Amino acid sequence: MGIYTNRKVLNMATIGLLSLGVGSALLIFYNYLETPHLILKDQILLDALKFSGLNDSLSANTTTQMTLLQIKNDGKALVLDDKTLKNTCCAGASPVGTFDEYVWEVHIVKKLTTYHGNEWHYYIDASNGTLLESSHEDVIFPKN
Repeated sequence: MGIYTNRKVLNMATIGLLSLGVGSALLIFYNYLETPHLILKDQILLDALKFSGLNDSLSANTTTQMTLLQIKNDGKALVLDDKTLKNTCCAGASPVGTFDEYVWEVHIVKKLTTYHGNEWHYYIDASNGTLLESSHEDVIFPKN
Protein backbone atom coordinates (compact mmCIF):
# COMPACT_ATOMS: atom_id res chain seq x y z
CA MET A 1 0.00 0.00 0.00
CA GLY A 2 2.97 2.37 0.62
CA ILE A 3 4.14 2.25 -3.00
CA TYR A 4 0.64 3.04 -4.25
CA THR A 5 0.41 6.09 -1.93
CA ASN A 6 3.83 7.38 -3.01
CA ARG A 7 2.91 7.03 -6.69
CA LYS A 8 -0.39 8.84 -6.09
CA VAL A 9 1.41 11.71 -4.32
CA LEU A 10 3.98 11.86 -7.13
CA ASN A 11 1.23 11.97 -9.80
CA MET A 12 -0.61 14.74 -7.93
CA ALA A 13 2.61 16.74 -7.52
CA THR A 14 3.39 16.32 -11.23
CA ILE A 15 -0.10 17.45 -12.27
CA GLY A 16 0.12 20.41 -9.87
CA LEU A 17 3.50 21.52 -11.21
CA LEU A 18 2.35 21.15 -14.84
CA SER A 19 -0.76 23.22 -14.08
CA LEU A 20 1.38 25.89 -12.44
CA GLY A 21 3.71 25.95 -15.47
CA VAL A 22 0.85 26.18 -17.97
CA GLY A 23 -0.80 28.94 -15.93
CA SER A 24 2.46 30.89 -15.77
CA ALA A 25 3.00 30.50 -19.50
CA LEU A 26 -0.54 31.78 -20.20
CA LEU A 27 0.04 34.82 -17.98
CA ILE A 28 3.34 35.62 -19.73
CA PHE A 29 1.70 35.21 -23.14
CA TYR A 30 -1.21 37.46 -22.14
CA ASN A 31 1.21 40.11 -20.85
CA TYR A 32 3.18 39.89 -24.11
CA LEU A 33 0.04 40.43 -26.19
CA GLU A 34 -1.29 43.29 -24.04
CA THR A 35 1.96 45.27 -23.70
CA PRO A 36 2.93 47.42 -26.69
CA HIS A 37 6.35 46.64 -28.13
CA LEU A 38 7.93 50.00 -28.84
CA ILE A 39 11.25 50.97 -30.33
CA LEU A 40 13.52 52.55 -27.74
CA LYS A 41 13.94 56.31 -27.56
CA ASP A 42 17.68 56.11 -28.32
CA GLN A 43 17.09 54.13 -31.53
CA ILE A 44 14.37 56.53 -32.69
CA LEU A 45 16.74 59.46 -32.05
CA LEU A 46 19.44 57.81 -34.20
CA ASP A 47 16.87 57.28 -36.96
CA ALA A 48 15.70 60.92 -36.75
CA LEU A 49 19.28 62.20 -36.92
CA LYS A 50 19.82 59.98 -39.97
CA PHE A 51 16.64 61.36 -41.60
CA SER A 52 18.03 64.86 -40.92
CA GLY A 53 21.39 64.01 -42.50
CA LEU A 54 23.15 64.44 -39.15
CA ASN A 55 25.54 62.04 -37.46
CA ASP A 56 27.59 62.15 -34.25
CA SER A 57 30.20 64.49 -35.72
CA LEU A 58 27.56 66.83 -37.19
CA SER A 59 25.30 66.86 -34.15
CA ALA A 60 27.25 69.54 -32.22
CA ASN A 61 25.05 72.56 -31.38
CA THR A 62 22.00 70.33 -31.82
CA THR A 63 19.11 70.11 -29.38
CA THR A 64 16.46 67.43 -29.51
CA GLN A 65 13.10 67.00 -27.86
CA MET A 66 11.26 63.69 -28.00
CA THR A 67 7.72 62.93 -26.92
CA LEU A 68 5.88 59.60 -26.98
CA LEU A 69 2.30 60.01 -28.16
CA GLN A 70 -0.62 57.62 -28.15
CA ILE A 71 -3.00 58.50 -30.96
CA LYS A 72 -6.55 57.56 -29.98
CA ASN A 73 -9.34 56.50 -32.36
CA ASP A 74 -10.76 60.03 -32.39
CA GLY A 75 -7.43 61.40 -33.68
CA LYS A 76 -6.46 63.05 -30.39
CA ALA A 77 -2.93 62.50 -29.15
CA LEU A 78 -2.07 61.78 -25.53
CA VAL A 79 1.42 62.47 -24.22
CA LEU A 80 2.80 59.40 -22.44
CA ASP A 81 5.67 58.84 -20.05
CA ASP A 82 7.97 56.66 -22.19
CA LYS A 83 9.03 54.52 -19.20
CA THR A 84 5.62 53.76 -17.65
CA LEU A 85 3.35 54.40 -20.68
CA LYS A 86 1.07 56.39 -18.35
CA ASN A 87 -0.82 59.39 -19.72
CA THR A 88 0.77 62.68 -18.62
CA CYS A 89 -1.07 65.25 -20.76
CA CYS A 90 -2.92 65.95 -23.96
CA ALA A 91 -1.11 66.94 -27.14
CA GLY A 92 -2.40 69.41 -29.65
CA ALA A 93 -1.29 67.85 -32.91
CA SER A 94 -1.06 64.34 -34.25
CA PRO A 95 0.08 63.03 -37.62
CA VAL A 96 -2.63 62.93 -40.25
CA GLY A 97 -4.27 59.54 -40.76
CA THR A 98 -2.88 57.76 -37.70
CA PHE A 99 -5.33 56.15 -35.31
CA ASP A 100 -4.82 53.91 -32.31
CA GLU A 101 -1.02 53.95 -32.60
CA TYR A 102 2.05 54.88 -30.58
CA VAL A 103 4.12 57.59 -32.25
CA TRP A 104 7.38 59.32 -31.36
CA GLU A 105 7.33 63.06 -31.99
CA VAL A 106 10.91 64.26 -32.55
CA HIS A 107 11.97 67.90 -32.78
CA ILE A 108 15.61 68.66 -33.74
CA VAL A 109 17.17 72.12 -33.85
CA LYS A 110 20.68 72.62 -35.25
CA LYS A 111 22.29 76.02 -34.66
CA LEU A 112 24.55 76.98 -37.55
CA THR A 113 25.37 80.50 -36.34
CA THR A 114 24.25 82.65 -33.43
CA TYR A 115 21.07 83.67 -35.27
CA HIS A 116 20.54 81.00 -37.93
CA GLY A 117 19.84 77.29 -37.93
CA ASN A 118 17.77 74.38 -39.16
CA GLU A 119 14.77 72.75 -37.58
CA TRP A 120 13.35 69.29 -38.28
CA HIS A 121 10.12 67.84 -36.97
CA TYR A 122 9.29 64.15 -37.31
CA TYR A 123 6.49 61.77 -36.40
CA ILE A 124 7.88 58.23 -36.33
CA ASP A 125 5.83 55.07 -35.74
CA ALA A 126 6.99 53.73 -32.37
CA SER A 127 6.32 50.10 -33.24
CA ASN A 128 8.22 49.79 -36.53
CA GLY A 129 10.25 53.01 -37.05
CA THR A 130 8.37 54.14 -40.16
CA LEU A 131 8.54 57.86 -40.85
CA LEU A 132 4.92 59.05 -40.84
CA GLU A 133 5.35 62.78 -41.33
CA SER A 134 8.23 65.24 -41.50
CA SER A 135 9.04 68.90 -41.99
CA HIS A 136 12.24 70.93 -42.32
CA GLU A 137 12.70 74.67 -41.97
CA ASP A 138 15.47 77.25 -41.87
CA VAL A 139 15.02 79.24 -38.68
CA ILE A 140 16.19 82.58 -37.40
CA PHE A 141 16.81 82.86 -33.67
CA PRO A 142 15.89 86.09 -31.88
CA LYS A 143 18.62 88.34 -30.52
CA ASN A 144 18.96 88.12 -26.76
